[in-house]
Amino acid sequence: TRLRGAPTIHYIVASAEQAVVALEYFNGFHDGFIRRFSLISHDTFEDRHTHVTTGLLDLEILFAHSNYRTGRPPFDQLVEARFSQVRGLYTNFTGQPTDWPIINVNIEIEALPKSTDPPRLRARLIQPRLVDNSRWEHVEALTFSFQSGEFYEVTAA
Repeated sequence: TRLRGAPTIHYIVASAEQAVVALEYFNGFHDGFIRRFSLISHDTFEDRHTHVTTGLLDLEILFAHSNYRTGRPPFDQLVEARFSQVRGLYTNFTGQPTDWPIINVNIEIEALPKSTDPPRLRARLIQPRLVDNSRWEHVEALTFSFQSGEFYEVTAA
């Protein structure tokens, strides 16, 4: 589902080089947070008793973010990200308010793709964790591999 506002910037990410350009523009989503997280299955029902499981998953993330680009974007800026053919999805969201801001998002070539698959990208979202109410650690709160992705900068409606 697309947001109502018109996209002002659009990045396609199908390579590590394209990911670097997009993430540099968005400052690695530093100090942003996830507004919405949606996992989309491509499975279907053929009839009442039969369903087709494809294993194909897409992921949509809506980031609230304002700490990027030259000038001063509005504080309610939204960036919609879509990732296709997602695998190896791991989440570690604690629900603690101190753990919710994003330190950084990085995307690189996946280290060990299956030999029959085309090269894939791996995304990592890093968040802070307050440990023992005395020190901070950075942890991978979200990781997944994907075939291609897109980032849309959309003004909040």
